[in-house]
This record gives sequence, structure tokens and C-alpha cells, in this order.
Amino acid sequence: MSWRRASALALAAVVTLAALVAVGRWERSRQIYSQAAGIRRILRLIGPLDNRTLAGFRVLPTFDCLSYKRGGNGLALEVCVDPAGRVVQAIDRRTVHRHFWTLQFEPSASPVHASWPEVQRLVKGMEAS
Repeated sequence: MSWRRASALALAAVVTLAALVAVGRWERSRQIYSQAAGIRRILRLIGPLDNRTLAGFRVLPTFDCLSYKRGGNGLALEVCVDPAGRVVQAIDRRTVHRHFWTLQFEPSASPVHASWPEVQRLVKGMEAS
């Protein structure tokens, strides 16, 4: 193989790799934005975390979740918060078709926050009752 051909192949490989990195970063940003938008929608539907529709909770190793009722569905809306206060997951179970948003793949990228102490207070209050 000639020096020119080897150089051209190396350059093509570098350009391809750079393009793949750029596409990957764009896709990551797009995914984070999309998931965060869904999480924000659920938080708007819930309103204050400490409201009379709070119906349940889940305690998991990496985050805690609060569930809120709508109509007869006690688990209609759910948000999950990690100890850093990042909202990493939200679920809308109001219809047969569930809607699920998550940033579990990269919790540190979540731009959506909630009060971890408040989540802990609400969970402890529900455990006590």
C-alpha cells in the first residue's frame, strides 16, 4: 500500500470517528432534553409534592418515588428523586398506554430537581401511617 493511500485511509477513519462522536453527543443531548421535558410535564401535573393526592411511595437503592392518584387510579402519576435531588424518572399511568420518562442512564445529567429532604419527609410520613 502506498503512503498516499495509507494517509487517505487514516484521514477517512479519523473523519468517520469524529462524525460518530458528534452524532453520539447530539443524540445524548436530544435524549436528555426529551426525557427532562416529560419529567417536567408530570411534575406540573402533580403540583406541590406534599398535596392531598399523594397516595404511595417506593424506596429503591438509588432513588425514592412518590405516587399520586388521579380519579380511581392510586398510582396514576409517579416521580422518582435521587439523594442529590435530581428527578430521574416520571411515569404517567392515567391511560392504558403508560408514558415513561427516565434519566436513569445518566442521572447526573438531569436538569430537573426536587427537594430530597421533602421526599424523605413524605416517605417517612407514609411509612409511619
